[in-house]
Amino acid sequence: MTDLNLGTTHDRHWGRLSATQRLAARGVAIVAGTVMLAGLLGSARRADQTASALFAGTVTLAGLQVSPEVLDSVEGEVPAREFLRAQALLDYAARFSLDPALTASIYDIALEEGLDPELGFRVVYAESRFDRKAKSSAGALGLAQVMPKTARMFDPGLIDEDLFDAEVNLRIGFRFLRQLLDGYQGDLSLALLAYNRGPTRLKELLEKGVDPRNGYATSVLEGYRPWESGQLQ
Repeated sequence: MTDLNLGTTHDRHWGRLSATQRLAARGVAIVAGTVMLAGLLGSARRADQTASALFAGTVTLAGLQVSPEVLDSVEGEVPAREFLRAQALLDYAARFSLDPALTASIYDIALEEGLDPELGFRVVYAESRFDRKAKSSAGALGLAQVMPKTARMFDPGLIDEDLFDAEVNLRIGFRFLRQLLDGYQGDLSLALLAYNRGPTRLKELLEKGVDPRNGYATSVLEGYRPWESGQLQ
């Protein structure tokens, strides 16, 4: 499993503020973040908003930005990764009109399973539109639309109802996608097609010389830029 390192280039900036400066910075960030999150989550979203618009949209988190000069003077108790995580959660919650708990679950579990969180949000959006109780005609369940048969490869004792638990569903779905990425040597398009169509079906199509593309990977990846290194390892 890839260990995606969040914010390592920023960690060195946190460390040299006085106790008073740290307290003030924390207070500003907490208050600004709370106000912004409440406002952003309270904004109505058009029901017909396209995936490309959501994926392209970003929120300028001016209230949580810190200038390089301040960062360079910081010596701190607040790790940079926590600061960046807070920024990211505000952004994703606003972009997809999500509650804070689900936003944090998707973000954190994606990282824990070795995925770029941006990819995790895109996959869940494409699969279920963030509906915890989603069920497809093929029997896929929950946020990441996991097939019960696939889920039991990771947890033999799992029952179908377990897949309506957000954390269980996300962890299995993201772990499966990470497994597919490894199996296809990092080819994100093939991994997404296998996730959507099933590895067996994808193999059958490829062996027959049939183009397996069905628009799913293209939709998920429109405008996507892998995190930091430019590619997922």
